[in-house]
Amino acid sequence: MTTRTEAPAGSALADHLTTLAEETLGQADRLRRRVESLLGPRAVSADLAAVRPEVTATLGGLITGAGVITTPLADGLHGLEWWMGSGPAPTRLDLDLDPDGDDFSDIGRQQWFTVPRDTGRRHVTGPYVDYVCAEQYTLTFTVPIVRDGAFAGVAGADVFVGDIERILRPAMRAVGAPVAVVNKQGRIVAGNTAHHITGSLIREPHIRAALLAGVAQALPEGVTLSPCGGDLPLAVLTWT
Repeated sequence: MTTRTEAPAGSALADHLTTLAEETLGQADRLRRRVESLLGPRAVSADLAAVRPEVTATLGGLITGAGVITTPLADGLHGLEWWMGSGPAPTRLDLDLDPDGDDFSDIGRQQWFTVPRDTGRRHVTGPYVDYVCAEQYTLTFTVPIVRDGAFAGVAGADVFVGDIERILRPAMRAVGAPVAVVNKQGRIVAGNTAHHITGSLIREPHIRAALLAGVAQALPEGVTLSPCGGDLPLAVLTWT
């Protein structure tokens, strides 16, 4: 199979992944708009309970967790409404966001929070093992919340990598060659061979450089790169 034959298949897989990612980010953005409408100058952490129905309605399908986490509000506390699971009894995430707490969770060190904070742009974090929530490989999709022109937190959604892999499996088979979905750092989200398993890392320097550049291209040694659309930090690699 030639690179010209592979490239459309890799591109089709990238397009499929882009659609899934955009749908998930669209749900996060819906929560973002709702929260921004609540964050007046005197908003306190308890006010975030008003967004709970929208958060729990987001759960289901691919989305296994969703919610919002804000910077400290007028009462000096973070707003936190993040729920997990689906059906009649989802579970509320309970994080200790007090720096003096015994079980302090430092969200200021978490990529799903810091990238939207530092760039003002949406982000996809992972794959990573989410030890706080489900102890499974996860992708977290987040968008920045803005109040008075300044960063005020994130709205987001969690998706298990295993669920994405099941949806993408037919498209990965259709490529007809070894293929892997990866993030921009070369961490593998999903693949169709035992050489490209979730969580493993692409180590070839020229491939990692191409992933950071984010441009569709044919690389040495029969590798084709098909980035996802827009600003998504995800891509598809195929090998001949």
